[in-house]
Amino acid sequence: SGGSRAMAAEGEDLTPVPELGQQVGYCPLLTCTMPFSYCKYGPHPEKCKEWIKANEPAIFAEIYGDGKAVEPTDGKKSKSKKKKKKVLEEAVKISQVQRSKRKFVTTVVGLDAFGLDLKQSAKKISKRFACSASVVKGNPSEIQIQGDVKFEVADFVLDKLKVPKEKIFFMDAKGKKKTPAF
Repeated sequence: SGGSRAMAAEGEDLTPVPELGQQVGYCPLLTCTMPFSYCKYGPHPEKCKEWIKANEPAIFAEIYGDGKAVEPTDGKKSKSKKKKKKVLEEAVKISQVQRSKRKFVTTVVGLDAFGLDLKQSAKKISKRFACSASVVKGNPSEIQIQGDVKFEVADFVLDKLKVPKEKIFFMDAKGKKKTPAF
């Protein structure tokens, strides 16, 4: 590496290295101080938006578009998604998966279709069966219970959570075959 320095010192023409990265503008408001593109996630997005609109119109157009609101179409989409959620089958599906030789995980799906709070239901199940029960967010949300409590959970859902027995089903390990619990 010492030789290359000596060659540069002798007067060889070196091509300049292009600058890497990009220029980032930061919001000058003392409550924000974030890059302009992140101002909408800051503590006062309205103030930042007003300042950018007044002082940096090019950046405003790049981040927020023309200033035309696109919210009404988004609102319609979210309403249709909510309707689709309600159309889902009202059934409690209980399945069990073997985790290792003698360890099982029992999964309960569909309690939210009956208006039950999953977090509270998991807490009740955890106390009743002296095991860990957690809520897994997703589509659909589910409660995962540690242990082989498939049949006991079905009785608990019927008796304590007041779900009709016609709506409680056991699922096979693959999740395809549905059999009535009662």
